Amino acid sequence: MTRTRLMIIAAALALLASCDSAATRNEAADAGVFYGLGDDHRLYRWDPAETTAEPVLDLGGAWDAEGDVGTVLRSSLSIDPRQQSAAWIEGASPSAALKFGDLETGEITTAAVYPVDHACIDPTWLADGSALLVHRAAVWGAESSTALDDTTPLPVQSWGDTEWHSPESGELPATVDLETRGCRLRWYTAEDGSAQAIYHNTDVTELYRVDTVGNVLEIIEIPELDGVEPLTIGLVGVDPTGRYACIVDGYGPYGAFKGGFTTRAQSGTRVIDLQTGEAAGHDGPCTSLHADGYIARDDDAAAFVDYDGRTEWTVELPAAIKESPVLFYYPDERG
Repeated sequence: MTRTRLMIIAAALALLASCDSAATRNEAADAGVFYGLGDDHRLYRWDPAETTAEPVLDLGGAWDAEGDVGTVLRSSLSIDPRQQSAAWIEGASPSAALKFGDLETGEITTAAVYPVDHACIDPTWLADGSALLVHRAAVWGAESSTALDDTTPLPVQSWGDTEWHSPESGELPATVDLETRGCRLRWYTAEDGSAQAIYHNTDVTELYRVDTVGNVLEIIEIPELDGVEPLTIGLVGVDPTGRYACIVDGYGPYGAFKGGFTTRAQSGTRVIDLQTGEAAGHDGPCTSLHADGYIARDDDAAAFVDYDGRTEWTVELPAAIKESPVLFYYPDERG
């Protein structure tokens, strides 16, 4: 084969590669938006069609609170599905408070003061983003009796009532009575249009599917799920229909915070099809789950993977959020 012909083939392959890369970038650019935390304690919004991320909320004030505020903020921070509000618990002591932040104006308001839980039932949004369920439990204990070398008490197992809070309407009537105790509750929309949720028991051996009253509709045994390791630490999220779950397995029982509770994992290790009990997607990380697939994060890149394991697109995260401990993604078809 002549040198000229080799050069032509090489140029053609390079052109094809650049076209594939451009197609991947275009698909990502049309897909939705990401949110992440910067080193400057600001929450950023990033549209993959843009090269830089936009700051939408200054969370620097959270670091003025008491206790391990970084861990608590990462373990409680969430964004409503409408992308109108963020919510988090500010502080890691009996002076902690649940905060709402307006993603358009940057205004921050206090929704509820302690005792609010983040360690077991972290504040969690309804699928339509209209309200947030909060667990009212004194998990921090008494500072005078449980503090070690600092002013932050050790968390304790404490159970209480749940209550609803809305950024627009404030506290709403309580409806959910979780008689079966558990952690990591996540809401989705059932086939009949009603709100349902999935969470796991404290021993992380069972998943419970419940309605908005708290009635258990289904019990799923975690050890029977395909490929799940015995030490399953938690539930990261579920897809909009409640069929798929992103879980964290093969993980020790105590995690990032001192004491008997483990704070919320920011990403999972596998996706499970709860209808079949089999692993879905590919064998690797998962964060947010969506109708057609989920986000898999690898270092400073994010990929969208369908539930058959095909990677639809991959995008490199911008400098502001590439090291963010949390990563939120919302498709364009948002409510």
